[in-house]
Amino acid sequence: MISVVIPSLGGDLSETLNSLNSGTVKPDEIIICLPNKDHSVKDLSIYKNTVVVYSEKYGQVYQRIFGFRKSKYEYILQLDDDVYVDKNSLEVLESIISSTEDVSISPLWYETTDESPLTKRKKVGVLMSFYYWMINGSMGYAPGKISLAGTNFGVNPNYVDANSNLFEVDWQPGGCIMHRRENILLEDYYPYSGKAHFEDLIHSHLLRKSGISLFVAINAKCMIKLNPRLSFRGELYRDYKARLYFVKMANLSIVRMHIHYVVYIAKSLIGKKL
Repeated sequence: MISVVIPSLGGDLSETLNSLNSGTVKPDEIIICLPNKDHSVKDLSIYKNTVVVYSEKYGQVYQRIFGFRKSKYEYILQLDDDVYVDKNSLEVLESIISSTEDVSISPLWYETTDESPLTKRKKVGVLMSFYYWMINGSMGYAPGKISLAGTNFGVNPNYVDANSNLFEVDWQPGGCIMHRRENILLEDYYPYSGKAHFEDLIHSHLLRKSGISLFVAINAKCMIKLNPRLSFRGELYRDYKARLYFVKMANLSIVRMHIHYVVYIAKSLIGKKL
């Protein structure tokens, strides 16, 4: 049986809730965790398996953990409120996690607009090869891994074995992961207020440190709208501060991390994407 936990600020969550309730396997409960009663969810009464709880504190990680504590069932899907799951995804994730121990399972990610993979193909060329070497040494580009600079490589379907149903990774996007109840983390591990930059890297590191293996289920699929790049005036400093915290936690390279930011800022200033 499956619990779904969604931290949210409320509003119209119909697309996410409809996707959950339209699959081949439906959740037994959906818990939406809002910070307080000043927030609400539109048309919630039409979803019979859905309840709202109030954490009385803002913060995506804190709200998610509060929802975990309220959940009832053996398998728990953490989900962001802007993520849509494919109709077969819960069935695939439940089937895998019910037959394995000490694992967390996530789907492959796609864009909602054209259903193309969220992680694009590896960029080629001498300059990109040099960049990958600067941030990750001889390993270079490594799908599903975390670089020595504390940057993360996603998983593109073209780089996985089509004959395998699982792909082991160093990290999982926090927007959609299924856990066994005994493996969930119940302490608020994110040290800063505001938007939780790189909480998924911190979360993944802590899971692996506790002995949990992380896998992507090749046949499971979720979708999200692609986020815009960071604002230099707004989010870049928070991004830097959170990544530095993670790099120190994971004993990675602060020098390589700074190289990444120099390249990132330079490319952004001249209007090119890295």
